[in-house]
Amino acid sequence: MKRYKGLLRETWWLWLIFIAFGAIGGFFLPPAFLSLPITFFSFLYFGFMRYDAEGNPRDLD
Repeated sequence: MKRYKGLLRETWWLWLIFIAFGAIGGFFLPPAFLSLPITFFSFLYFGFMRYDAEGNPRDLD
């Protein structure tokens, strides 16, 4: 859970934008517009791949 807290600590504004555009798009576009589930799985992926179990960014070099 610390890895996702670390991701939110550094990129909370970006995920807020994704959720806002997904909610607006889901309201005005057809039901096949599935950006909110895609955003959720992207959040899980980036949290798992970019942060260690202690919530610190991994060194990708």
